[in-house]
Amino acid sequence: MRLLDFHTHLHNIERYRGDSTVIAVRSLMPDEETDDRSDLYTVGIHPMEPDHTVEELEELAQRVGSQLIGIGECGWDGRSPLSMERQTDLVRAQIRLADRLGLPIIYHVVGGWHLLLSERKAHPEGIWIVHGFRGKPALLRQLEEADIRVSLHPKYHWEAVPTLPFFLETDDSDLPLRTIYSRAASHLDLTEEALSDMMLHRLNALRP
Repeated sequence: MRLLDFHTHLHNIERYRGDSTVIAVRSLMPDEETDDRSDLYTVGIHPMEPDHTVEELEELAQRVGSQLIGIGECGWDGRSPLSMERQTDLVRAQIRLADRLGLPIIYHVVGGWHLLLSERKAHPEGIWIVHGFRGKPALLRQLEEADIRVSLHPKYHWEAVPTLPFFLETDDSDLPLRTIYSRAASHLDLTEEALSDMMLHRLNALRP
């Protein structure tokens, strides 16, 4: 059985060395280097680390090559030094890149849900996924009505089960991936093997 970690960072990648049971998708930014353990990557300009250009991002996407499965994480964060308007400009540039490459977009959203939903109305095409989702059922339904999927936060409370295809992730958490899968399988009334097969099927459906 292989477990997909849909969104993680370097410190968890290092934990996976020697563990071939995990398929790790690392979120990479233009000032970071690839590594020899990640299986797949997404590349993006994070709203909290905005000092990068779209040209740098395009170069990184080319370097990653066939291991690239998405653009992001990108999005909106009220704590960012950038205005929400400038963050929106960066998101739109990354939407254009994702469209050109035929890739999904992975979003980071803190305090900008209305902006995400507004952009989706203007751009209904493509697969959009909010990573680290731990919001209330009402927000989940809003997103799904807009055809926006989620990758669940490691400590998602399971007040509602997503109806669109969703993913599981560690992000920057130290919670073991197997624990995350075990909890999810229990809430979904599935075996861990069935949940693993479901996640791998969804991953394959995303890849160009």
